[in-house]
Amino acid sequence: MNHSTNEQIIWTGDLEDDCTARWAGLMLRAEWMDGLHWWWAVSEIATGREIASSNDDQREWTSGTAARSEAERIARAHSR
Repeated sequence: MNHSTNEQIIWTGDLEDDCTARWAGLMLRAEWMDGLHWWWAVSEIATGREIASSNDDQREWTSGTAARSEAERIARAHSR
């Protein structure tokens, strides 16, 4: 399956709580967890295999913008 990486990543849902983007065969997620912490993840849509998530990283994301940006960075790096 050929997925275009030239397309813009478009997030849907509540950008202040729980949002999703589908891009180049990948599912990107970002979700406000508690307090100031945000969770993000990137998975393959076809297989559901998680490529990476904030669970694998010691850093903390304290805004939806930062969580979405990290998910986008990972997705783009994976699609090269």
